[in-house]
Amino acid sequence: MDKHERVIVASTNSDFAPHLAALFVSILDQVQSSKDFFHFYVIDDELDFNNRQLLRLSVKNYCNHATVDFMKIDPKFFENVVVSERIPKTAYYRIAIPELFRGTGIDRILYLDCDMIVLDDITKLWQLKLDDTILAAVEDAGFHNRLAKMQIPTLSDRYFNSGFMFINIKQWLKNEVTSKVLNFISENPEKLRFHDQDALNAILHDQWLILHPRWNAQGYIMNQDVVHPLAQGEREYEETRKHPSIIHYSGHVKPWDQDFDCFTQKYYKKYAEETAFQYLENQRSLPND
Repeated sequence: MDKHERVIVASTNSDFAPHLAALFVSILDQVQSSKDFFHFYVIDDELDFNNRQLLRLSVKNYCNHATVDFMKIDPKFFENVVVSERIPKTAYYRIAIPELFRGTGIDRILYLDCDMIVLDDITKLWQLKLDDTILAAVEDAGFHNRLAKMQIPTLSDRYFNSGFMFINIKQWLKNEVTSKVLNFISENPEKLRFHDQDALNAILHDQWLILHPRWNAQGYIMNQDVVHPLAQGEREYEETRKHPSIIHYSGHVKPWDQDFDCFTQKYYKKYAEETAFQYLENQRSLPND
């Protein structure tokens, strides 16, 4: 049987590894075809051996048509980037991810942040017709007018959220996007409020395919913290709240925090409980004989 390889990439350190495992399990739970093989690549930010094994076990225990591999990105490329308490240096790693697939024959990858849960069959994304488009993404729900504030001349003020990027590898490499984004960061550090996301948009404005917000249902949308400036956009937000495909816990408070109070927490808890991390935690909590 011909297998359709679906490549999903994420970056994590040991603190976020359990939440990444929940994301992977949620992806596999939505699989509708036995022809789909999922290859998870984890950009390893000093993950220890135990976390690597637990990530692999979380996937292996759930199904037999998925694998997890670990990749390294040389941190020297990001020595001069702007970081903050909320945005660590690892957030920039997504900029270099397509370079890791140069010469592999892989033409499309899906990049996802660790703080997400999937509630739909993501293989639908591979049906998108990208042609020469570099990536498909979802408009950021913050509406911070970042392109104008960075004084980027554009045809549109559309600004995407970089937590979800469906990347056309061939076009990304052809257009040398990684080097252009890193150069922008190096030359314009004072312009970066949202760090890697600002830099990606500064280079890729007007060159990305906009997707329905259900594919990156950000906290602003699910909590009804914002109203879309366009009537059609607000209708799409309402559709997203009813049927999100990917929930993005994009706020400062995450679903594993005690202070999180959105109804979407139940989706995270459901899949977190099905990981090897939770199994180990349950074993530790058992009373000693």
